[in-house]
Amino acid sequence: MESQIFEVLQGSLSAEPNTRMRSELALKQLGLSVEFPVAAAAIATTETVDVAIRQAAVVQIRVYVGQHWSIGSNKYEPGPIPDQAVKQQVRQQVFGLLSSSSRKMRMAAAAVVSSMARYDWPDEWPQLFAQLVELLRSGARDQAHAAMCVFSEWVTQEMSEQNIDQLGTLLPELRRLFVDGGYDMETRVMAVGVFGDCIEIISNMAFTQTEFVDRHTPPMLQEWMEPVLAVLREAASGENLALKSECVRAVIKMSEGFGKHMAAYNGMVLEAVWGQLQALCEPFALAFVYDEGERSEAAAAQLASSSGDAVVDGYLLGMFEWLSKAAERKAMRKYFVEQGSATGFFVQLTAALMSYAQITGEMLADWADDLDLFVADEDEEGYRFNVRVSVQELVQSLMYAFPRTLPAALWQAAQQRLELAQQWRQQGSAHWWLVSEAVLWTVGMAGSALVEQQEEGQAAMEQMDLGALFETAVWPLARSAEFPFGQGRAFIFAATFAKVLPTGIAEALVEASSTAVAGDMHAAVRLSAVRAIGNLSRHLSAGLVQPYQRTIIGGLADLIPQLSEDSAHIALDALQATLKVDAATTAELEPMVSQAVLGMWQRFPGDVLLTSMVIDIVEDLARNELAYAGFSQRALPMIGEAMGSGEGMVVASAIDLLAGLVKGGPSPMPDGYTATVFPALMQVLASSVDSEVLQSGQACLKYLVQKDADRIAQWQDGSGVSGVALIVRLVARLLAPDASESAALFVGDLVTKLVQKCGLGGAALAELVHVVTTRLATARTASFAASLLPLYAQLVVHHAAEVVDLLAGMQCGPQTGLQAVLGMWCRHYNDVSGYYSRKVQAAALMQLFALQDPRVTAVLVQGDLVPNSVNAGKIVTRSMARSNPDQYTQVSAPAKIAKLLLGELGADLEAAYARVGVAGLDAAEDDDDDEWDDDEDVLNELAPADQYGDLSDLIDGGFDDGDDDDDDQDVRNDPIYTQDLNEALAAFFRAAVASNQGGFQESIKPTLTARELAMLDKILPH
Repeated sequence: MESQIFEVLQGSLSAEPNTRMRSELALKQLGLSVEFPVAAAAIATTETVDVAIRQAAVVQIRVYVGQHWSIGSNKYEPGPIPDQAVKQQVRQQVFGLLSSSSRKMRMAAAAVVSSMARYDWPDEWPQLFAQLVELLRSGARDQAHAAMCVFSEWVTQEMSEQNIDQLGTLLPELRRLFVDGGYDMETRVMAVGVFGDCIEIISNMAFTQTEFVDRHTPPMLQEWMEPVLAVLREAASGENLALKSECVRAVIKMSEGFGKHMAAYNGMVLEAVWGQLQALCEPFALAFVYDEGERSEAAAAQLASSSGDAVVDGYLLGMFEWLSKAAERKAMRKYFVEQGSATGFFVQLTAALMSYAQITGEMLADWADDLDLFVADEDEEGYRFNVRVSVQELVQSLMYAFPRTLPAALWQAAQQRLELAQQWRQQGSAHWWLVSEAVLWTVGMAGSALVEQQEEGQAAMEQMDLGALFETAVWPLARSAEFPFGQGRAFIFAATFAKVLPTGIAEALVEASSTAVAGDMHAAVRLSAVRAIGNLSRHLSAGLVQPYQRTIIGGLADLIPQLSEDSAHIALDALQATLKVDAATTAELEPMVSQAVLGMWQRFPGDVLLTSMVIDIVEDLARNELAYAGFSQRALPMIGEAMGSGEGMVVASAIDLLAGLVKGGPSPMPDGYTATVFPALMQVLASSVDSEVLQSGQACLKYLVQKDADRIAQWQDGSGVSGVALIVRLVARLLAPDASESAALFVGDLVTKLVQKCGLGGAALAELVHVVTTRLATARTASFAASLLPLYAQLVVHHAAEVVDLLAGMQCGPQTGLQAVLGMWCRHYNDVSGYYSRKVQAAALMQLFALQDPRVTAVLVQGDLVPNSVNAGKIVTRSMARSNPDQYTQVSAPAKIAKLLLGELGADLEAAYARVGVAGLDAAEDDDDDEWDDDEDVLNELAPADQYGDLSDLIDGGFDDGDDDDDDQDVRNDPIYTQDLNEALAAFFRAAVASNQGGFQESIKPTLTARELAMLDKILPH
């Protein structure tokens, strides 16, 4: 078999594709034999065989280990598993290759050994760890390198706190390799990397073995921090940057894992990091930002590794990350803030960040080749992580940690950097714009927070002179057409501060931006001006923007068809904001707006982001009474054509557009509108099985019912079936026992609106409730069950006794309808979302409780979770959950209702008291506690969900939950929408206790938890 494998391995290395493919298939077949790994190992260990073939043999052994070594492998494929004799032989041969003189062979063998270790250590290969440590101690550089390759993969993936004895043996060897300059740099880097992995393992033990960790950590840190700091202080060069980067990562892990013990070293780390940032500032700029000929070449050579790769980025990213974390420590604040003012270090650090934030030559080249990359990098969540993005994260961290101090540091640093830019500009250096752009970019990163502070009365902007900033940076860049990316930055920066701009500057900015959007400028400038227009239109007075609205809309309508799928969102966002400035101007320009917006949708109907933005614009145009008729005439034929296309994605998207048109339109709809739209929509839905189409259809029907219920009720098809009857038929199909829950996810909203608006009663209502209840009883997912519950809430609020009668007389399998609904309602109460829906269901349950109907009292539902000692303190896997499922008590429906409503009340009270804005950490008093800051308000924000009780969407807490309540006139007209839920719940419980409703004292109160009793006690009179 050895000769067979040899021949096939040769073929697998062939340059001829067909030969290579045949050989790879043959290797897969040969790999099914238990003889394969032995034969492949024999080839790999034969010195006379070409290294490429030997290496290929080792690679195939690794493939074999993944597929056939153990049934526990994630990549296991059916076939015979080798016995221990075969495994032992292969292990011995492959391990021997760790001492090979060929680096390629050592690397390949190390990968195989680490793969074997995953399955064989410690049970089948107990001596492996000792063998690897012996390689480290042997003194041979190649062997140490190979062993470290194994440990690099093995420790991080397979070892845990259970291997603390092995880690104790390994750590001294890692330190010895690290400090010994006789080993190659890669081995030393891996030694520090594995040390970092060990730190993570040991720090995890602190939760269970605090005393052990506290005893052993200080001497370990003392041993390591001295050489780590020595490396960090070394002058940076291409040769040592990888080691320095790994040292920074190790320091970060030590700081995170052993914050208390690292306190003594943080000042020294800061000193070393700051020294490095200062020393690297000029070389970095010369190598990657400015083109200074030989000086730039020399700087690039200084920062490049022996292979020519630039490795300084990773080092800088690590230092910026450490600084972000250091800023959060109380004991480190003295370096940033002194007597309420920014320290000199803080100002100089900020200036250095402005230098590192400069656009590199590589970025400029990328943006010139592909403008979509420029757009992506400018988006807040751009996908490329680099030094500039790392600076952004650090600035935002500093803004969070020192909100009252950073503005002054930014302004002082900006003055320093802009003086340099002005000097260079006067000297004729083209680099000036890069300096100015970076200043504006850095200040702009904190812009939103600064404006927010100013609005809250914290006078953050008073520490900055915006007027001076415009004179020295914004306007010079805005007039520099030869530097389009700098010119664009001027627009973006200025618009960030739109809310606080002086009127004169704001008006000049709107004029300049509108000219740029509509003009024949560089695409980067136009797109930047477009970003600016969005902010300006939203935040400036309509009177300032309206004179330029026509120019802006015309420019956007011209630009949108030219943009790609990755850039169009900027223009659509700006267009939506501008359309709201003046309704008459928008109506006048509606034809060009419609062409641009609908044309964009036709190009990219499957793009979720763009479609959602188009729908928003459609709704806005539909709300514009002056534009509605013309826009509908243009949009409806296009939508109708798309709905008839038969392509599920396009059909669903078209229905979404129709829904936007209906939602934003008048009520009732214009004559003939519903008669045209409704049957076309029902025809599509009647024949569709596509979940997306059906979901979109339900939402659209809900809006049609909301806006034009009377006409839908009056409409009849050729057979005399009414529109309401057709909708009920559709609902019945969607709620059939074998139908997809996903496809019917919005049926609940539809039927609730149908009941509200179409006056269903008698047999029709009973039939609809029976259909919904039967499906609710068998709901498998919480989201689907919760989507159906608002129907019952609406019915109970208005006709509680009648609903109980109806449900009690209804049979759903072994249960009555009342049992099914109360069981699912009590189980999924907290899964219902939406400000209004939560308030209605709370009101409904109060009424159900107040009925004191014995049929409701007789229903037993899921109560409190019973503590599970088997799973306690463990991460519960699915298999554990199946074998030891959670158990719950059984309580009466009124008792559960009381528990749910107390939870609702508790959540509301907590929301009222816990949602306190964090003023910032720099205002806190300095102390010696160097743990991560335990600001109580911050902890409340991040507390586990169970500490909030039932979140209840923070009802009455002022948070927008994203539903359509504010757009629904029926909702706004409902007194429940505006009632104070806290007061209603408190009054309910006071009445229930005072009159002992439902036997509250003897039947309900004993079922309440200590927390629920405490909440009840808060609201009862004393």
